Amino acid sequence: MSIRMNRREVLSHGATLLGSAALTTLPLAQAASQSKVRVRFAGYVESQEQLTQTLAVLKLYSQKNPNVEIVPEFTNFGAFTDKIATETAGGNAPDMFSVNVDLLAEYARRGVTTPLDAYVPDPINLSDYLQSAVNAAKFDGKQYAIPNDAIGPAIITNATSFEKAGIKIPDQMWTWEDLAETSAALSKALGPRFWGVEDAGGNYIPCDIFLRGRGKSMFTPDHKLGFALEDMEAWYAYWKMMRDTKATPPGDVQALAGNDDPSTAGIVAGRAAMNITLTDSFVGFQALSQDNFVLHMMPNGFRDGEMKQRHYCYAGNATTVSAKSPNQKQVIDIIRFMHFDPEGAKTYYTNSGMVPCSKAGRDALATSGSDADRKIIAYLDLLQKEPAPPRYPGVPGMTGMLTRANEGVAFGKLTPKEAAQQFINEVSVRLKK
Repeated sequence: MSIRMNRREVLSHGATLLGSAALTTLPLAQAASQSKVRVRFAGYVESQEQLTQTLAVLKLYSQKNPNVEIVPEFTNFGAFTDKIATETAGGNAPDMFSVNVDLLAEYARRGVTTPLDAYVPDPINLSDYLQSAVNAAKFDGKQYAIPNDAIGPAIITNATSFEKAGIKIPDQMWTWEDLAETSAALSKALGPRFWGVEDAGGNYIPCDIFLRGRGKSMFTPDHKLGFALEDMEAWYAYWKMMRDTKATPPGDVQALAGNDDPSTAGIVAGRAAMNITLTDSFVGFQALSQDNFVLHMMPNGFRDGEMKQRHYCYAGNATTVSAKSPNQKQVIDIIRFMHFDPEGAKTYYTNSGMVPCSKAGRDALATSGSDADRKIIAYLDLLQKEPAPPRYPGVPGMTGMLTRANEGVAFGKLTPKEAAQQFINEVSVRLKK
């Protein structure tokens, strides 16, 4: 199989292509000898570019260390979470694998992964890494993972649509009421088959920021629910109001947007002006559209309430090490090469779509990267001027739980209160495991 495909072609085929591409593009295992150290590296990637550069840096490491056989097992996030759950349950965890905040908490709590503090700061020096991302890769005060990137909450905003509608893009600090009014105005100006913002009722991060505006949070630092039933009811009631006022698409239209295929998103397909997401989606979305996209903050509060910056930066992708791996020191050296070896780091990050977690890496990308890269770096710098409390670990499967409840309201099967209770019930079961 060839991977000579552009981003649009890869994403239109779905992210499941990534896993098979990885296995056929980096055949390091094919000529393995008995004397080689065999390291399985499983993970998820967000784009073809990220896959290509990850495979390239692993191949480069193997060339420099011919006694090491790296077996790459990469796919999209959804497929990866299923795969890693099955393998760890069966005692067949890879030597190293990708985690986000929630996966990290899950596998560190179960003892699947091992603390890496003994390797910090030598040979893993995180002193110039984004501290919020470093903290997000910790559990119970210990460093269980090394951040691969830096991301933050954002609204990807189609500035071209705002211009066509004759509506000014609001200030960065705005309210949830402002979002509703702006979205309804965009829908009215550019509709009827166009909406101001895509439905984000099933999205974890904006829900967390919404709750923080109410003085709560999705989870607490000690891994408990940080909100009450009425807080989650207010979240689902907000998105019901957005659908009722045509500020966001109805359930059947929103269902056209697939989670693993950015080309189906409303902002790319030309049916919405805003998409509430994370900064690591920006490069891919912009590559799929000729319009001018910009990054905007999600609302930071409510009218007559406390308005402060509640956006946190963290690592969307980090690497952890299996507690049972016999090759932990070799894995650490691979991580060192990817992050700190000049040739390795350049290979890993250049044209990958990832924003490095280190300040040195971000400074280099700001100089040599694309316009989209520079927009992300400037936006992350904006968020760091007044850092917010970190994103606390949750449980795997949050998106599915939130989405099922949100769709229940969207299709008239649940009231906001019933949806809130359903969500709380599902999360509580996972917290008890």
